[in-house]
Amino acid sequence: MGLIRLAVADAAITFLWVVYIAFMRPTTELIVSTFNLQGFEFHVSMGLLALNIFFFSWLGGALGGALWNPTAILALYSMGVSGDSLFSLAVRYPAQAAGAVGGVLAARELVPPSHREKISGPRLLVDLNKGILSELILTFLITFSVLVAIFKGPKNKFWKNWIIISSTVVVVILGAGYTGPSLNPAHAFAWAYVNNRHSNLEHLLVYWLAPLAGSFLAAWTFQLVFPRGRPKEKAA
Repeated sequence: MGLIRLAVADAAITFLWVVYIAFMRPTTELIVSTFNLQGFEFHVSMGLLALNIFFFSWLGGALGGALWNPTAILALYSMGVSGDSLFSLAVRYPAQAAGAVGGVLAARELVPPSHREKISGPRLLVDLNKGILSELILTFLITFSVLVAIFKGPKNKFWKNWIIISSTVVVVILGAGYTGPSLNPAHAFAWAYVNNRHSNLEHLLVYWLAPLAGSFLAAWTFQLVFPRGRPKEKAA
């Protein structure tokens, strides 16, 4: 797939991913109220997250390797398994950011003004240093887990996805009281952009620098832990 087509695919899948994430909370509330599942809000939310990962993993492959998270692109590039270059990263990152902004704007338009407080992006709940450390460590953990699932995990894609889902649930629980967590610079940027906070130093450090650094460190650590383990396949 040509770089322009891949960038367009990145923008499209990021758009859809952001819309899906934005509606997870109201969808959870709707399911809980409809089926009288009070007390099971967390379980419903994690179920929707699992569906998210299964669906978007399939969709990314169907779109020729499209991705919705800049940290994933950086990790695969750092390992030399994606075919990306610094130039292609410079094209794909803005495409993902643009798709994410479009997703936030679309989500806000689809929700009545009186209910817009139910959809929101990540926000820093601790001091700056703890926020930076949290995003770095959690992105490291999820990226490393994903790399293990893809390149060292079971051949069956269903079980690969279950490893990724389990890791994501753990990371979300760990980071809930710190930064959201975000773990996705494009997603965090979109919400910061619509709220005119995208150029704040806090946003840049916590939601861009920290997760990208965590992703790079995860790729480096993976190659250190598995020095002879050449990747079995390219990521979808």
